[in-house]
Amino acid sequence: MRSASPSLATQQALQYFQAPKSYFWHWAEGGEVVEWQNGGTICYREELQAVLSALAPEGLPPLGAVLLLLASCSDAWPGARALGVLQATARFLMQPGAADEREFYLNQTIRFLNLVHALPRELRTGPPKLHLFREVLQEPNRKTGPASLAVVLNLQQVRSQQSVDEWCSGRLDAALQAPAAVATNDYFLADLLCLDRAFQRFPSTDLLALRLRTGQDRVPEPLPELPETPPDEPTDLLDELARDVRTAGLARLTQRLVAALRIPLHTRAASEQPLGGISDVTNRGNFDRLLLSELAHDDLTLTARLINNEALYLRREAPPTHEVRPRVILLDTTLRLWGVPKVFALAAALAWARNSAHGHPPAPVLAYALGGQLAEPVDLTSLEGVIETMGRLDVALHAGTALRHFAQEQAASAADAATDGLLITQAELLHEPEFVAVLAEQKTTLRFLLTVSRDGELQLHEYQNGHRTLLSTSRFDLEELLFALGPRMPRRPLPARVLDGFTPAFLLQEPAPLFFPTVGVRVSVRNTFYHPALGVVVVTDTRRVLYWRSRSYGARELLPVMEAGSYHFGADHTYATDHKSCIYLLVSGADVLRVYFFATTSFTAAAIAPEIDMVDLSDELDPGQEPTQVGFENGCYYVLCGGRKLLFDCRRREMHHAWPRPLKLPAAGSKPDFGHVKRYINNGYSVLHRVDRLGVNTANELVVDGYEVRLVIHDEPARQELVLAAKTYYANSVMRCRAERVETQPQPDNPQLTFRRFQWADGSEAVVDTRGLLHLRSSDSTIPEITLVLVLGQPAAAWAADGATCGASYFTGSELKQSLSVADFVDRYLLRFIARLT
Repeated sequence: MRSASPSLATQQALQYFQAPKSYFWHWAEGGEVVEWQNGGTICYREELQAVLSALAPEGLPPLGAVLLLLASCSDAWPGARALGVLQATARFLMQPGAADEREFYLNQTIRFLNLVHALPRELRTGPPKLHLFREVLQEPNRKTGPASLAVVLNLQQVRSQQSVDEWCSGRLDAALQAPAAVATNDYFLADLLCLDRAFQRFPSTDLLALRLRTGQDRVPEPLPELPETPPDEPTDLLDELARDVRTAGLARLTQRLVAALRIPLHTRAASEQPLGGISDVTNRGNFDRLLLSELAHDDLTLTARLINNEALYLRREAPPTHEVRPRVILLDTTLRLWGVPKVFALAAALAWARNSAHGHPPAPVLAYALGGQLAEPVDLTSLEGVIETMGRLDVALHAGTALRHFAQEQAASAADAATDGLLITQAELLHEPEFVAVLAEQKTTLRFLLTVSRDGELQLHEYQNGHRTLLSTSRFDLEELLFALGPRMPRRPLPARVLDGFTPAFLLQEPAPLFFPTVGVRVSVRNTFYHPALGVVVVTDTRRVLYWRSRSYGARELLPVMEAGSYHFGADHTYATDHKSCIYLLVSGADVLRVYFFATTSFTAAAIAPEIDMVDLSDELDPGQEPTQVGFENGCYYVLCGGRKLLFDCRRREMHHAWPRPLKLPAAGSKPDFGHVKRYINNGYSVLHRVDRLGVNTANELVVDGYEVRLVIHDEPARQELVLAAKTYYANSVMRCRAERVETQPQPDNPQLTFRRFQWADGSEAVVDTRGLLHLRSSDSTIPEITLVLVLGQPAAAWAADGATCGASYFTGSELKQSLSVADFVDRYLLRFIARLT
């Protein structure tokens, strides 16, 4: 009985997958491995299957080119074994007289394979590797080449996914082991040409990496820079004040006062009003001004005259133009007005002047500063004038003498010029007998009196015929208006965690489910902050920022990595027990000046996400400049940069380019008691953070570098503990299975930390984290990922990716909803993980 002839897909698959005789590669181990002709491994069947399945929809390239590209993606490339096999194949297959062509294409291929191997590992391994094959072996490369190779290329470019499925099914494994025809020169040249075409497209590693990352063959040209346009200069005084950090609060308060203050109009005696006469007769007007003679007409005639605008009306005399009197502002600058009342009074003066200038009609304004003896003119129309007025202070108890002298000078120089005078002073002075006596004398000098108080109350009084009348009372929240956050300094987002498929699930949680152990900490004044009410902050040797809120718990990781530089700590001690308490950290270095804000009340024993903020002040530095000195006092950082003095107010987050007074630079931070701090951040444990051996012993216990992860039950008092038992020197025979160390790589969010990965035969993995953690990932997807805290000398803790925790409250916290007993946790998670291994 004749056997059925093979299908077309089977024939194509045999043509494509069968290794030619005396070629550089062959099948081994029953078709499970592809090897070099001299025995080295090129790839495994599963890896080749994944690549060909990705390429099949667009047509398969020559199989030899695929295998060479797979070899270059391996960490073992290049090797003397691989290069030797290729050179031997070339010498065997190339036709006589084609030595130059042979050497050229072989060298081009090897150069391209070296170029691919030089790619970053993340672009040539894992899922990104499939993208690499699609880009390098894409359709245009498979259609080019000498005409003499067309038949060979057509044979190798299998376009049927069925042919690949036929090979994947394993039905061809026996046939692929049978002897095949000897490879030809054109067959080998087709493999080399495919990679040579790719080399022409990507002549450098950078160009290939750019294509893989962006899909572009070159970086787009930047857009042409737009011509710089000067910023619009403020034309209004309040806008200028609002833009300056020194006067931003004054501008906010002035805007409120402009809306609150109402200046009464000046009135005259009734006998002085030229009103009541008739100036003309007109045919336009109101009915109440009709001439009486018009009412003598009958109704129809009167209606006709009204409709035809023939009726006559009286036109009254126009009222006189409102008399505009110059307004004089007398601003008290004596002792009672120092501090907040001075700013309040100045804001009132600015509001009065603004309302006067924008009145109908506008009134001219003159302003004077009243000291203890003299009244001096001041400028309230410019930013410089306002700042100069803010600096005027007089040590006199009141301005009575200056007010009397001013009144005398005004009376002597302009006896016939009437003015509306406004005195702005402190409300408490109205109870000062000497000052009240001077006020009583000013019957013609003053028309208004405006008093301010420290609690934000403003009262406006008017003098009429020597009597003072209260017109209005207003109250303002000075704390909100004067000290609200003004224009913020440039702020940049905090560096985000860089995560990849290698990152353990524990580090994907925000915040971390467990407190961290103390690792890499050397306490010094340069990296440590301590305050009894706030806790301890340390920048570790690996530049992690750790925070201990209480000595009863481990550390919170505030930042996975901090910029290199000098560290200067501070805190607003007046708010140490307030809900707004905050620790500040200024980082200074060449071209670096940043302030971090850590809200300490958000770091409790429970797992609450920390509140962290940062303001970048680096633009204040010249290129290459580094601050020479940094100090902290009263919530402000004082920074010396060459000859420049910078002051950063942490509460308001405002930058000033001058110090308020000559000041001896204070030291930033404080020198803590190092012995006390060390006891505060560590309760007597040591950390196992470098592990070389992992396995499971005959007692089904996980063994980490000789320490056995064990459940310990105590009777008195009754408690369960998870501990790493004392080190035992065990022989290989007592270990049921060992994990092989696969690789070590830096952590993505902090290159100074590493992940050391181990793997068991079943595919389960363990990742040793130099933070002092061990992450276990089972090959059984139903077992959640497990994280253990590797501490010695004290009870440890553990966490599972479904949220369960167990162990010492020092690491788990006090408010965990899914805390299990250690026995339950070991039963549900750890023993299941170990059972899968064994």
